[in-house]
Amino acid sequence: MVVDDEPDVADLLSLMLESQGYEVISAYGGNECLEKLEHEIPDLILLDLIMPDIDGWEVLERIRQDERLKSVFVIILTAKQLTAEVVQKKAQYITEYLVKPVTKGGLISAIETIVSYSRKLNEFTDAAERSGIDQATIDRYIELDHQVGTYKRLYTSLIQTLTRKRLEADGSAKNTMDSINQLISLRERDLTKLHAEIEEQIKADE
Repeated sequence: MVVDDEPDVADLLSLMLESQGYEVISAYGGNECLEKLEHEIPDLILLDLIMPDIDGWEVLERIRQDERLKSVFVIILTAKQLTAEVVQKKAQYITEYLVKPVTKGGLISAIETIVSYSRKLNEFTDAAERSGIDQATIDRYIELDHQVGTYKRLYTSLIQTLTRKRLEADGSAKNTMDSINQLISLRERDLTKLHAEIEEQIKADE
């Protein structure tokens, strides 16, 4: 699903995706997006942030509160880089974000990366289910894997825009980036440990 209050932008993004064989649902604003999501569940949502009726953050919050939609991949579309503070608050709800104007190559690359990641994750969790791993453990693994991947991607995007000089001058931004990096390390440690435990059980059942 492509969500943007500017029809020309939404239609252009839809054409980019349709040319690669994707089926696309267009929504010209936050309200239309939420209305269509009552009847259809897409695999991925491209969500503009700045919209006059309901902004992208509120739409995203409603999506994550809906049991049917909370695991749908969401790529945020924004006219400017997200700040470190916003990333720290919102990263757990975002799959990826792209800065406008979006190129076809950048868009397709982001989606293919997400699809590849999803396929590998599904293969591993399916194997875990077949080995009798309880659902709570699998859900925890999926949550950790999502958090690590998302935080890493957003941290990389931010660090490319926040030069060392800017970080040294802005103590608040530096502290936030350090906090994000520390969070990545902690989540990655937990994920690695849990992955090893599940993998050991899978191998034992082969």
